[in-house]
Amino acid sequence: MRLIHLRIPKYRNLVSFEINFDSSESTTVLLGRNGTGKSNLIEAIVEIFRELEVGQATAFYYDIEYSCYGHSIHVECDPARPSRRLAIEVDGSKMSAARFRDQVHVLLPQHVFAYYSGWGSRLEKQFEPPTRRRYRALLRNEDDDAPLRRFFFCRKEYSQLALLAFFLTDDGKAQKFLGERLGIDAFESALFVLKKPWWGNHRGVRPGVDTEEQLWNATGAFLPFVRRLWDVALAPLQRTEDVERPIPRDTERTERKYLFVKDEARLKALRAPFEGVKSLFANLEALYLCDLIDEVRILVRMKNGARVRFTQLSEGEQQLLTVLGLLLFTQDDEVLYLLDEPDTHLNPIWTYDFLKLLKQNIRAEMGQLIISTHNPLMIGSLHKNQVRVLTESEGQVVASEPDFDPIGIGVEGLLKSELYGLRSTLAWEVLKKLDRHYFLLGKVDKSDEEQAELMRLAADLNDMGVSRTHPNPYFESFANAMARRRSPSSAGTLSKVEIDAQVELADAVLAEVMAEEQSDAGGRS
Repeated sequence: MRLIHLRIPKYRNLVSFEINFDSSESTTVLLGRNGTGKSNLIEAIVEIFRELEVGQATAFYYDIEYSCYGHSIHVECDPARPSRRLAIEVDGSKMSAARFRDQVHVLLPQHVFAYYSGWGSRLEKQFEPPTRRRYRALLRNEDDDAPLRRFFFCRKEYSQLALLAFFLTDDGKAQKFLGERLGIDAFESALFVLKKPWWGNHRGVRPGVDTEEQLWNATGAFLPFVRRLWDVALAPLQRTEDVERPIPRDTERTERKYLFVKDEARLKALRAPFEGVKSLFANLEALYLCDLIDEVRILVRMKNGARVRFTQLSEGEQQLLTVLGLLLFTQDDEVLYLLDEPDTHLNPIWTYDFLKLLKQNIRAEMGQLIISTHNPLMIGSLHKNQVRVLTESEGQVVASEPDFDPIGIGVEGLLKSELYGLRSTLAWEVLKKLDRHYFLLGKVDKSDEEQAELMRLAADLNDMGVSRTHPNPYFESFANAMARRRSPSSAGTLSKVEIDAQVELADAVLAEVMAEEQSDAGGRS
């Protein structure tokens, strides 16, 4: 799966927007300030593929080119066109929307995953139509199995399901990740808390339909999995109890069934012979989707011997489990992963390694990662063809490739580049002191009060450690100019003549730097 080109004349704040992707790269990071349209772009991509699955046009015009399963696909959507709103070409030949719909299994990515770590629900709402279709199909028992659906938004609750799937996979990378990144040594137990769903009072037994009476007459392709769960559980328990619900809902009387999986051996019995871990995850997710699971309480053993509930893991650990789990379970599929600010809860070390972890868990020739972020640590290991910078100018958002490779200039260099536009990484209060210090330093005829102020500023800056750090923009300019002018010397010490020559050179360079600063200030004013 590769997105190659997308043009959108008008979608929210994306006006006359166009973006090109490097088809040789599996990863593209979208960088831009707040309000430049990174999230809007991700939502537009979801909407495009969502409507293509059912052969429909979106409400906005777009022109997209992508490759999938060896096919080159070009679609132009014009909702204002009376007939043939979708103009589709596959491998250079025209194709009707109806025929395209019949062949979506090879013309669309097998999965479109999205994840957003923030509070808003806009991105999740883009997934509601296909999710509702999937829910109805499950309840009507229309599927012979429970495959992982094409359009999948990663909700926070799925992190527990991902953890269970990690314990059930044979992939060594999964076990390595649990041990090295999260310090998890082994599975201890899991308590599945099932609840009577909202439809439980209205569903009767239908002739010819596989129905599970002890599960409130549920139907669906997930029933074989639930029956295995029932068999491996220790003394299944049913209770009716008052359950706290989120505000503003009151405590409600709820019928629950408790299924306790006491050890890893019984957990592994949940996996049917030849069943892939992706199908197992799909069965677990189907129970959530059909309102049958209230919660899953997982207990793990850490490498230090402590026993920890899943809910005690940090937000960052849970987030990492969800995203990496879904990548790991679908690495052999043609998949489009859309991650909107996935690094929100990660510490700096994990953030720096995050992209490497993602890329290790997908096959570059199969999946494509599109990630939006504000964090320079996320792009510090990338080349420029893997980054697209979104900037807004005169009401138009432009996506462009940076002029340099982020991998070569470090975090501070990124922050002070045109990508972020910071003058310095120092605090503004410190910069004000520096401005005043160097103004006084460059003044020839200083009064006694100014000389005293200069000494106080020098002492303050020295106490702050500024004089020993390179973020000082004046020192950086001065040092660069000195490096350009000085002749290299192999001597370990300098003679008096050399010292005097260095002082003269420093005075000349300082005058040049100050003149450049004053010239730049005059030009900006």
